[in-house]
Amino acid sequence: QILNLMISYGVFIFYRENNYKNKQYLNNFQTSASFFILLILLYRSFWLHSGDNFIYFFFPGLYLTLNMLCLPIENVIKYYKPFLISLLLPITKGIFIPLSIILSPISSFFTWLLLNTFGFASVLKGQEIFYNNSGINVTFSCSGTGQILFTFSAMIILNFCFPLRNIRFFIFQLFIAFLLTFSANIIRLFLLALFVHTANSEGFSMFDYLHGGSGGLIFGFVSMLLSCESFKRLYFSANISNEINK
Repeated sequence: QILNLMISYGVFIFYRENNYKNKQYLNNFQTSASFFILLILLYRSFWLHSGDNFIYFFFPGLYLTLNMLCLPIENVIKYYKPFLISLLLPITKGIFIPLSIILSPISSFFTWLLLNTFGFASVLKGQEIFYNNSGINVTFSCSGTGQILFTFSAMIILNFCFPLRNIRFFIFQLFIAFLLTFSANIIRLFLLALFVHTANSEGFSMFDYLHGGSGGLIFGFVSMLLSCESFKRLYFSANISNEINK
């Protein structure tokens, strides 16, 4: 829901910043085709169910259709960035599992390394980390992939709305965002391993709080806050250097 909100906001800001005004008329074929596709999308939306992958393509389809109802086709193609923003949700859905396959063992290793570095003797077996007669299994959902993709989406939207000076700055910002988000998840896994013995216990459970409760959101919030702050500093430093060079 938050990602959908960011996508919608990113599309809105892009058009507001570009101050685009429709000054051309649409042909009848484009209008008829757009209405037909819109009716199909709306009809299909009434049959959504849990786990329906159509939801990931509904927003891009709706965005493209509504634009074709309001803009000439050549301008729809010209202003492609908002459409790319609307595709972030299905793209992140598509690369979640491949990226999780890569990140899960890496997250397991660095969590094990952090535990042993601080003197908490633990054993690593595949993606399982055993400590104090208990253990955690770093699955796809625990690998931090979802939060990393969420942060990357935010950085892409920010770069579309407030472009950095060149692609090297943007790649550097993505790298910083990855490090911040990945590190935050490693710290979370580190704490989960320490408090795994409290899982499903009566009363307050630190493990349950950090694993499935609102406590886990703290790490996502902090990593996103730091990533946005990093983007802001990089954006303004680039602008200041440009002003000095002028």
